[in-house]
Amino acid sequence: MYDPGGLGDCFLLAFPGPGGDDRPARYVLVDCGVFNGTRGGSKQMRNVAADVVAVTGGRIDVLVLSHEHWDHLSGFQWARETFENDLQIDEVWAAWTEDPADPDAVRLQRELDADFGTLQLAASRLREARDPHLRARADEIGGVLGFLGVGASKAALRTLAAVPDRFAAKRSRGTAKQMDLALSLGDHARYLSPGEAPVPVAPGVRAFVLGPPRNEALLRRSDPRRHSGEVYEHAAAETARTRDGLADALADDDPSAPFGPDTGVPLGDASTGDLADFVLDHYGGDEPPPELAWRRIDEDWLGTAEALALQLDGDVNNTSLALAFELADGRVLLFPGDAQVGNWLSWHELSWDDDGQLVTAETLLGQTVLYKVGHHASHNATLRDLGLELMSHPDLTALVPVNEAQARKKKWAMPFAPLDARLQERCSGRVLRADTKVPDRPAGVSQRTWQSFLGRVSTDPDGLWVQVEIE
Repeated sequence: MYDPGGLGDCFLLAFPGPGGDDRPARYVLVDCGVFNGTRGGSKQMRNVAADVVAVTGGRIDVLVLSHEHWDHLSGFQWARETFENDLQIDEVWAAWTEDPADPDAVRLQRELDADFGTLQLAASRLREARDPHLRARADEIGGVLGFLGVGASKAALRTLAAVPDRFAAKRSRGTAKQMDLALSLGDHARYLSPGEAPVPVAPGVRAFVLGPPRNEALLRRSDPRRHSGEVYEHAAAETARTRDGLADALADDDPSAPFGPDTGVPLGDASTGDLADFVLDHYGGDEPPPELAWRRIDEDWLGTAEALALQLDGDVNNTSLALAFELADGRVLLFPGDAQVGNWLSWHELSWDDDGQLVTAETLLGQTVLYKVGHHASHNATLRDLGLELMSHPDLTALVPVNEAQARKKKWAMPFAPLDARLQERCSGRVLRADTKVPDRPAGVSQRTWQSFLGRVSTDPDGLWVQVEIE
């Protein structure tokens, strides 16, 4: 697990090779990125790429691209020269949601880009508002949209401008272009769907494709249901109304408006110039008369932008390519990207007939000995009863790609304390983090047992990575 210097994912897996050649291992690289705006992030990504070249001898067998977020893909942009010139990548894997030949993927990409454009405009309008609370919402939306590249430097976006769009749709998301770039790095691109036959990776190693789901209801479901005792989730219909209402509020010509497009002025225009004092006195006070509240409906709709931003962020996370790498002895390395609730739930609808033996998600989770914790250990990217609680192997170890200091500055609960506590319990303290590397021995674990674990763990002297060996 590499430390990208901020919130981000980059993992290098090494599996024993078949022998008979000069390559002792087969290598799988899973993502390579750091959150948009991370200080020193581009330099750190170049350091990571250089280390990947040194470790692998310049050849990656499989590059896995989990999903289209800046903190998973930006390294391919920042270290593009290294990836293009110094690394041979045999095959690139991505989810079916990235397949330009898949009609459902084409529709999904179109919807994501429309929502992205709407939210960019909403953030711009909110920054013009006189209400400081609404202006603060613009910053919150911007933080979420940072995962999609909003706020990236002009230099960063220029490097992506010439990358051909696989969907031929001129998508506006910087991360869509990053995905295009990353997919172009390999000799062959492969789009995977849940439930397909296990894919060979190395001798005795195969990958079970768990997600993302084809079921759209599950694909859109990010949060646990309220009645499960966890976070409230907007119903699909409510989200659709939010999306449509926000788009209408931002449109230059609203077909449902009571007057024609030539009547009235936008609130942003009315906040400056000769009209400003009049509008502020009558409609813009901190506590306007209730009978005038309806006149501020455009800002009311803009206030829903935050909910749509979170939904868009969850939608993209739920397109994560979730993989279970099964070793020859049946043990599993689980890499779910940033899969959220709907993605996890969909795994339990899958099954495989393995030479007469039934393999299910429960089977794979029960054999998991290495869990890459999703979405920097946030509250809704690790399922409880149908997820972590099924990981019953006594050797379970967790890898957490988190930078708590950066998350706290963003006011994000990463790692989420209840999840972190349960990980510590399930793993008997074997929880490695990108920022803090190797933990101290927890209470209740013997010195001998802990030293045995530490014997399988090593760290880079410069703090670039921490790794664990699965014996």
